[in-house]
Amino acid sequence: MTAETLTEEHDIEAVAVNGGDAALDAMADNHFDCIVSDYEMPGMNGLELLATVRESNPTLPFILLTGRGDEETASEAIAAGVADYLLKLEVVEDKQYGRLANRIESVVEQERTRKKFESLVENSPDGIAQVTGDGVLLSVNPVMADRLGAPADELVGERLTDVMDTEAARRRIAAVRSALDSGTTEKREDAIDGRHYQTQFVPVESHLDGHTVQLVSRDVTDRVERERELKRQNERLEEFASVVSHDLRNPLNVAQSAIELLDIPDESDDLVAKVERSLDRMSEIIEDVLTLAREGRTVDDPEAVSIETLATDAWAWVETGESALVVEDDVEIVADATRVQDLFANLFRNAVEHNDAPVTVEVGVGDDGFYVADDGMGVDGDADVFEMGHSSTNEGTGIGLAIVSQVAQAHGWSVGLTESADGGARFDVRGVETTA
Repeated sequence: MTAETLTEEHDIEAVAVNGGDAALDAMADNHFDCIVSDYEMPGMNGLELLATVRESNPTLPFILLTGRGDEETASEAIAAGVADYLLKLEVVEDKQYGRLANRIESVVEQERTRKKFESLVENSPDGIAQVTGDGVLLSVNPVMADRLGAPADELVGERLTDVMDTEAARRRIAAVRSALDSGTTEKREDAIDGRHYQTQFVPVESHLDGHTVQLVSRDVTDRVERERELKRQNERLEEFASVVSHDLRNPLNVAQSAIELLDIPDESDDLVAKVERSLDRMSEIIEDVLTLAREGRTVDDPEAVSIETLATDAWAWVETGESALVVEDDVEIVADATRVQDLFANLFRNAVEHNDAPVTVEVGVGDDGFYVADDGMGVDGDADVFEMGHSSTNEGTGIGLAIVSQVAQAHGWSVGLTESADGGARFDVRGVETTA
């Protein structure tokens, strides 16, 4: 009657059999998500059936539905690991089958969730282990077992101090205890045998050992090495900028001062003018190279900034003549404001200086970032405009768009050139993080 009611009224496909042996036979031929068993049955009682089932399926949900409501039976059932303990008087005789149906759905869903979690742990690229407060391993996934150099089943029951570097194990056990004491997730980074790991220690309740910690350890060696390489690159750029600033600017200043002090005949004015123009040209190149070196450093401390504000401020830096700026729309991006202003300024300067007539420059929000477009003559699409030294005018240093590229790379962005809707140049900056 119970099986029929669950099937007809609660959309649970239930099969009824008489006795433990019949239940085992049915399980041999079919898949079941849950067992609901009486306690007193022919051949074996409910807890004996549970013990037999656990030999082949240690996690199959098992609900005991019994007429024996004594404390001894309830205590024995809970100790044996039943998922729930319900009385026939409350379910069958009072016809509260909905209560039983809810408990079946609940324990089945819990079991499915547990299996999904175990699958994620098993297939995770991170090393995962469950650890007691004393540093005893209760379980490890394949990645963690591989790191510790032993099969997972051999590691269960071992102490961290016995299976890994002692100092590293002590650091991790200290983090485990800290997480258990605070009841919150602890995060640590450490190095073991030349590899760098970022580890989270998550307090969890375990049926195996009460309060334990889920240790999730990610190998971040590649990230650490990239950061070190970026730091070395930044140091080289700083050194380069220092050399340019000191070893080139100083003799240039001496030459400029000497020209001013020389008593030069009037007939040599044209020659002096050529020298002064060359010195000014050298000064511009040095300034651009210094900017390029500065912009190549990786962005360490970005902030939320408005592209409308950045573009408007940068436009004010550039000699734009009769050209006009239009900001179509705005968005807050996460960036280094000073460097992005340099990016805008170089794009604006490129638009103004590479067109004979005044242009209208448009700034707006594009796919995955923002864009700067103009209605000028456009740029040769076959040329690598971001290459150092590329310039389509005799006055250009060929560094402006290289600076644009450097600023984008320092933020982890990309920049590309296409034709604008008006036939001019359009620069799209993509991969930009926004606050929206």
